[in-house]
Amino acid sequence: MSKKSKLLQEAPADRYIDWLHQACTPHHAVAATEAVLQAAGFAERDYADDLPTAPGERLYVRHPDGKSLIALVIGERSPVVTGYAIVGAHTDSPDLRLRLNPLQSSAGTTQLTTQFHGGLIRRSWLDRPLGLAGSVYQVVRNRRGVPQFNRLTGQPLLTRQLIRVDEPIAIIPDLAIHLDREKNDKGAVNPQNALNAVLATGADPNAMLRLLSDKAGVALDAADGFDLHLIPLQKPLRTGVDGSLVTGARHDDLAMVFCGLDALVQSVHADAAPVRTRVAAFFDAEETGSTTASGAASNFLRDVLLRVARRHPDSQGKDAESAFAQTVVLSADMAHAQHPNFPELHDKHHAPLINQGIVVKSNTADRYATTGETAALLAGLCEVAHVPLQAFVMRQDLACGTTIGPLVAASLAARVVDVGCPMWAMHSAAETLGVQDLAAMVAVMRTFFVGGG
Repeated sequence: MSKKSKLLQEAPADRYIDWLHQACTPHHAVAATEAVLQAAGFAERDYADDLPTAPGERLYVRHPDGKSLIALVIGERSPVVTGYAIVGAHTDSPDLRLRLNPLQSSAGTTQLTTQFHGGLIRRSWLDRPLGLAGSVYQVVRNRRGVPQFNRLTGQPLLTRQLIRVDEPIAIIPDLAIHLDREKNDKGAVNPQNALNAVLATGADPNAMLRLLSDKAGVALDAADGFDLHLIPLQKPLRTGVDGSLVTGARHDDLAMVFCGLDALVQSVHADAAPVRTRVAAFFDAEETGSTTASGAASNFLRDVLLRVARRHPDSQGKDAESAFAQTVVLSADMAHAQHPNFPELHDKHHAPLINQGIVVKSNTADRYATTGETAALLAGLCEVAHVPLQAFVMRQDLACGTTIGPLVAASLAARVVDVGCPMWAMHSAAETLGVQDLAAMVAVMRTFFVGGG
């Protein structure tokens, strides 16, 4: 067996494919992550409760909205002495979500009207079988139908049900070229009109909603609120004659969530009683700026870290904020691989290739948080992990995206490096990354967690 074939067999790609298929929305990504953590001995802790800080404790805190999660392995020494080792990524991906009043009739059909989240490639959602997934909320009512309230908070009581219709219940048909002769030259897709999905050819929305409710296992017409997403039904799969690629939806950024999760679990198996506290933080809403209650711009991570530092038995009364002086963060978000059909769109000296190693990302307009110091830290980790390191700097005549890195750096005043796996077709409904790069990222993150003891 060749060295390359052995690597492909041992890579985490197949486990990633199974996990990614489950993680079809931010809510489902958090649920799939919780399942892995629980199997590894992590215990759920409520965000509102005191957090255990005994050395070796494994715990995770899910944000109340169910779309973000922080997992920790408590170290023997206090974070005020060692700092935190943090891997951060995001649970959301550009996609289509239902509007508040999603049903409409048009041309003898019932449609689901959509709104887009993030900078998705609109045309990639056309002519693709779509399912439905997300969360449905219901006000708790008594037998007389009166809403019930929490006596302490004064808020109505709610239930949340995670749903998934994993079958082709909708499609967004493209317009025939005979009706738009310029579509190959211009190709604009108007998000108001062209991204509404056909649910059925019956033009009775109420009847079609009842059919959809039967498939979802919940009375959607009685829902008091929902966060529902259309989801591409094609399961992620290996592609390429050598099986060296993975094609599927949501690699950006669930591939990095998976790698951080996998590395954290592996680090526990390697060393169940670490010296420093290890953290995996997975946030929602990066694709829209992170300024939500559970986004990277919120206080979610900072609050959890401060509470752990204050209560750690080794802190000895030192200020919890001093933990951030020694903290290092790997901000993990996908990177643009050089495209074989458009190689000129990369700076030739900063053109990462798929399956050639992980990527460090730098931008002097501070769209990424990498500094010379943190780039050197990453280089040392890659050397120990025997992983090649590639560099990405956006062409100076193209706009650069951003990550959670600058936000976390600003919130914690910690050292941050932006890293990622190279990929093609970022923000498409079918993105592609490399099998070997997944394995490389897990190895580097595991080294990051374990390297400090």
